[in-house]
Amino acid sequence: MKTLKDNQNEVKELTKKFNFNWSNYVQYIHLIEEVGELGEALTVYKGDRKAGMGEKALADHCDLEEEFGDILFTLLELGNQLNFDLTTALEKTFERYNRKLNKLKEVTDKY
Repeated sequence: MKTLKDNQNEVKELTKKFNFNWSNYVQYIHLIEEVGELGEALTVYKGDRKAGMGEKALADHCDLEEEFGDILFTLLELGNQLNFDLTTALEKTFERYNRKLNKLKEVTDKY
């Protein structure tokens, strides 16, 4: 199984091959767009919204795995542009959440 770093390197090679050179800001906007598409797909998936009512049939586009993949790809590319190792970023986030959740558990255990 590929690591996050492997995926980050693969995105770097792919975007280099096809000469993707969007600015950080444009890449950020693209990430927000992808998150919005996930939101749309989730509303269809949950049945809160019907697909194909005068618009692009979201049922055909309601592939949550694809939407998550688009978000991850875009996030990996943005990390590459900003020279961040996203594996390190994620590890630090896990450490931070563990500290927060342990503190929360300490407080809730008192009651």
